[in-house]
Amino acid sequence: MVAGMALSAGAASPPDQGEKIVKSACVGCHRIKGEPMPRSTKQAPDLIWAGNKYQPAWLVAWLENPNEQLYPVGYDFNVKRKGRHLSLSSKEAEQVADFLSTLKDRRVTEGIMKPGTPEELARGEQLYREHACQNCHWTPANNRRGYTGGTSSTSLVNMGNRLQADWVYRFNLNPDDFVPQSGAYIPKPPLPEKDMYAITAYMMTFKRPQQPIQRRGDK
Repeated sequence: MVAGMALSAGAASPPDQGEKIVKSACVGCHRIKGEPMPRSTKQAPDLIWAGNKYQPAWLVAWLENPNEQLYPVGYDFNVKRKGRHLSLSSKEAEQVADFLSTLKDRRVTEGIMKPGTPEELARGEQLYREHACQNCHWTPANNRRGYTGGTSSTSLVNMGNRLQADWVYRFNLNPDDFVPQSGAYIPKPPLPEKDMYAITAYMMTFKRPQQPIQRRGDK
């Protein structure tokens, strides 16, 4: 979805209005069904498993005001497509989020992740640094910008508010299951699942304070 697309306003909307909005305004860039495909073949992230991936409150807020930068160099590395994402009204954002919450992947086990213990968080931070995750991802930092790191993959600056922990854990176990030929760093031999759990728990601590939503018409 890119800025400039108009969505018609109306009175009360039917329950499937979110699906209609997605199919009219989103599927030009995002897929909502199909098999996993390489990032290089797509313009934007898949929404096939959006119900597992995104936290609903974050998604609604971001669709209303999509200023948080998720892919520093664009999802498909195409500078021409780095324009601002389409913004929706509060009602439209809630309708779209409601529909996307129904799109789930059976490979993701819900409820497996819990807040990390102090020991798990310490281990997760150690592994995150040892395996240089920040080389590809924006990572929170105590500097003027508030983050550091590379730009070749998604920003992790606010992922604790943005993504669901169970999806992150399953993705971390094998990124290529969701994005074939992802280019993501995968340790060899693979890390034990308890270490992947610890890294995920640590990553879920990456949060920014939630800001009030600047809605249309606000001054």
